[in-house]
Amino acid sequence: MAGNGGIIGPVNTVTASQAELVTTFNASATFTTQPRTSTADYLVVAGGGAGGSNPGGCNDGGGGGAGGYRTSGYGPAPLQGSALPLSGATGYPITVGGGGATTPNCAPGGSGGISVFSSITSDGGSGGVSRSGPGAAAGGSGGGASTPGAGVPSPNAGAGNTPPTSPPQGNEGGGGSNSTPNRSGGGGGGVGGNGGYGSYVSCGTGGAGGAGACNAITGSCVNYSSGGGGGGAGAQGAAGGSSSTAGSGGPGVANTGGGSGGSGNGAGGPGVVIIKEPALGGIAPGVWQMNTVYQHVKDGNWV
Repeated sequence: MAGNGGIIGPVNTVTASQAELVTTFNASATFTTQPRTSTADYLVVAGGGAGGSNPGGCNDGGGGGAGGYRTSGYGPAPLQGSALPLSGATGYPITVGGGGATTPNCAPGGSGGISVFSSITSDGGSGGVSRSGPGAAAGGSGGGASTPGAGVPSPNAGAGNTPPTSPPQGNEGGGGSNSTPNRSGGGGGGVGGNGGYGSYVSCGTGGAGGAGACNAITGSCVNYSSGGGGGGAGAQGAAGGSSSTAGSGGPGVANTGGGSGGSGNGAGGPGVVIIKEPALGGIAPGVWQMNTVYQHVKDGNWV
């Protein structure tokens, strides 16, 4: 027991304040929370898919789908979930998905890897379709379709938001043309919208990649999870790879989960995990000494 300026009671220790902390993971690791953290905001982006490889000819490979995008805030409102409950001073394994790998000529692009933080999992974007098919797999966002030749139906574009999350983590890829002649690829899907369809003309323009989403969890707005453009001059999404008229699809932007452009040799962009712990003021439990109150007010720890 101790004297407290006329009040008799136990001596209690004032807990110091805890600063806001943003931690970015560009590769898999372990995240340890600060001691008093009980909730945190997050951005979990999976790896983007690679475009379907079909260089030469009409360059009609589909664009790679964007990596799945899941966040608790700092982005477009329809795409935001809730802050994640955590236990202070606990280590959490972090998985950051790699970008989908490039593939040999006339083969579908590789799918991106998953990203994981605690109970939040984002699925990798699926690879774009090559001229010879098969259709694109489902993923965080779907890969774009291609076309095998005049008069032959286009393989299917990939479905997005797979497995399903709420809010959705991505969208479907764009289809290739299915008219005669049908020589252009579709764009990959992005979290902000579906991929665009290829044009219905011989060696026409590939579909645009689906748009991404701008997120400011790090303090500045960065675009994440955009699909790659389809082969034959397909436009990129906000952070995906584009395809030129020569069919050399550019890679997805690193650590944004961007899909690569179609008909080239560009890999998908690796994903990222970003965690933001809130600032917390000092705590004074129960009864405290008067000189302790004075000192913590002076030091700016008192709330």
